Amino acid sequence: MCPRKIDRILALTLQGIASVVGILVVIITAFLIVESLPIFDEVGILAFFTDSTWSPIQGFYNLTPMLVGTLLVVTGAVVLAAPVGILSALFCHYYAPPFLASFYRRLLELMAGFPGVIYGLWGLVVLVPLINRLHPPGTSLLAGILMLALLIIPT
Repeated sequence: MCPRKIDRILALTLQGIASVVGILVVIITAFLIVESLPIFDEVGILAFFTDSTWSPIQGFYNLTPMLVGTLLVVTGAVVLAAPVGILSALFCHYYAPPFLASFYRRLLELMAGFPGVIYGLWGLVVLVPLINRLHPPGTSLLAGILMLALLIIPT
């Protein structure tokens, strides 16, 4: 086979695979939307976003606590990680001896290589009990902020 024909076959194969993946994403999204609509009939759209209670056992659902918690964790993590990351990059680039800078870069590359699940497991096993001993409860915004900041720093 000539290289042009192989390239054309490869391109068509990849386009077919990409089309299948795109169709699957559309099907999954449609399924999630269709299966989620009954909650709006029970609770109502306005109550789902604005009600202050969250008790799934009693049938009270609300998105506001999850959105507020997410925004607080993200804001806290960025406020904590951005200065640490920027200052450590400046130190590494301008002030650190070459050996230390090389070691630090490799450490950051290693940290960036760990999956987020590993960070989460470490936070659950080590950080949450530590925070719980210092100031209960351990599963708190502080634990989420620290773990997300640790994930952000290598990037």
